Amino acid sequence: MPFELKAKKISTNSQEPLKKDSIVHQKVSVVSLNMNGTDNRAKHMSTTPVYKKHQFTFLVLLFHVVFMILYGIFGRFTPNALPGGDESKEYVNSKYPLYQDVHVMIFIGFGFLMVFLRRYGFASVSINMLLACFTIEWGILVRGFTSEEFLKDKVFTISIDQILTADFAAAVVLITMGSLLGKLSPAQYLIMAFLEVPAALITEHFIVHGLHVNDVGGSIIVHAFGAYFGLAASRVLYRKYWDNHEHAGSIYHSDLMSMVGALFLWVYWPSFNAVVAEPEDARQRAIINTLLSLVACTLTTFLVSQLVNKHRHFDMVHIANSTLAGGVAIGTTANVVLNPVHALLVGTVAGALSVVGYEYITPWLDHKLQIQDTCGVNNLHGMPGVLAGLFGVFFAVWYDPARYGASLNTIYPAFKPYDKLEDPTVGGRTAIDQALFQLAGVGLSVGVAIVTGAITGLILRLPFWNQVREKELYSDGDYFHVPDDYDFTTRVTSNIDHVELTETHETTKLTS
Repeated sequence: MPFELKAKKISTNSQEPLKKDSIVHQKVSVVSLNMNGTDNRAKHMSTTPVYKKHQFTFLVLLFHVVFMILYGIFGRFTPNALPGGDESKEYVNSKYPLYQDVHVMIFIGFGFLMVFLRRYGFASVSINMLLACFTIEWGILVRGFTSEEFLKDKVFTISIDQILTADFAAAVVLITMGSLLGKLSPAQYLIMAFLEVPAALITEHFIVHGLHVNDVGGSIIVHAFGAYFGLAASRVLYRKYWDNHEHAGSIYHSDLMSMVGALFLWVYWPSFNAVVAEPEDARQRAIINTLLSLVACTLTTFLVSQLVNKHRHFDMVHIANSTLAGGVAIGTTANVVLNPVHALLVGTVAGALSVVGYEYITPWLDHKLQIQDTCGVNNLHGMPGVLAGLFGVFFAVWYDPARYGASLNTIYPAFKPYDKLEDPTVGGRTAIDQALFQLAGVGLSVGVAIVTGAITGLILRLPFWNQVREKELYSDGDYFHVPDDYDFTTRVTSNIDHVELTETHETTKLTS
């Protein structure tokens, strides 16, 4: 419901001259609006069953204690991290800086990218941090229990590699969080992450180590999986009252803070795509290709954003999100592309596709299929992730395998040995074979994500879990201690659509 604010205010630019013996008094009428937000939330908590009131506390305590027990029984540091280990500084000095870049993306980039909702800023950054930490703890365990080392020795070791891949698992969960942003309670977010991590990591293990699919930047196994897992869960969880909710919007400064997150992601994305690339020439190639793709994507985003707007304005949703699609689209082939113009073409296609997605595909999914995508992850992660997989198919055939030399079998482990590519008696994949396996990896990732996401949605829909109240969708109030001006600054002012200013003059006789 819009509010009309009437104010009486003097204009100092009034054309009427002021008298010498006059002073001007400024009168502004004060509007006091009692939103009763705090009272309503207190009343809600007083009627909440005990098991729901303490549900989050119980879940965190249970998970954390069980995880610590499992780490104590089965977890070990890698020998090189123990006294007497390798004295070389090369491993830490080469791995840790890129790992730290990825870490910044997870905690700052993703967190601030999601603060665009005007009433959900605390939750966007804080729940992002919570889920990232939870997923790192849980992801290391899941990878450890599915490792060959555990099957052999009944223990798993932890090194920088393990905490790095745990950050990749966190990215999967945070992408899914973006599609459901503002619609889940903290307890539901935790259950979502608990169920998604094993689904994503087992799928990744099969695609990368079973099918030997190259996906160096995780576009297939991180971005596409996280996006379509979230969209499937969103469809199952859909409620009619989600449509056109009054709180599902941004204000000027929330969009500006979201842009801060986007810039962190943009700057560090080359590290995300290159950190696991081997050998060294492939890592350098991944950094260069990612930057070129991001640059081309950004230029294309600005171009297409104003083209699809009837007033030829730029849309900050596009600027904060579609500019990043090039990093996703080049992810699968960042270590494969051998020509800079190809990286530029990938970024160009990704930028255009993402803007078109935000402008036309997201509304269609919402209105026709009841798939609500709060952050538009389909346009930043889903479609660009699938596009990356298709580019993986294309470039596996396009480039002559001999051009990769000794790095060929590092990039494509199941390929024929690089020095025996022309020998018909030697086993191994051909370029066509590898392309087909790349395509199978895309289909498997998206398929498993949709099925497991839908199942997770069904579980989260159970009335046993805390649910976000209709009036508190996209809002911090039910789960965070908010300042006194929370309702006014995030709800009242955003509903003011008319301010009436009137000029008044008061003349007061000056006495000496």
